[in-house]
Amino acid sequence: MNKRLKNCPVCNSNLDIVEYNCPKCNTSIKGKFGVDDFAVLNPNQQEFVKVFICCQGNIKEVEKSLKISYPTVKNKLAEVTAVLCPQKKQVPKFKSEDILKGIEKGNISVEEAITKLRERR
Repeated sequence: MNKRLKNCPVCNSNLDIVEYNCPKCNTSIKGKFGVDDFAVLNPNQQEFVKVFICCQGNIKEVEKSLKISYPTVKNKLAEVTAVLCPQKKQVPKFKSEDILKGIEKGNISVEEAITKLRERR
């Protein structure tokens, strides 16, 4: 079963959920069912959200758990926010202090920091 199938493989239209089935007793429930907000996230984004929640939003813990840098966590969080909250349409910007902390901790290179600071202009 592919729980992430969202589009028709023939015409690429959005698919509707019209039936649920219990594999144990074979009970079927037919109708038109909505899809929750998190279903629009791709598998990588869903895994990130799961880890983020399990870490109670603690970015240091997310960094350790996923073995990624602080800026990568922030970028992934901004990506998920853009999908779940399209009305926000803000380009994520790092604070100067966050960039400096990233360099200090060795999470980002000086070149990356320069690029991020230039993006802020």
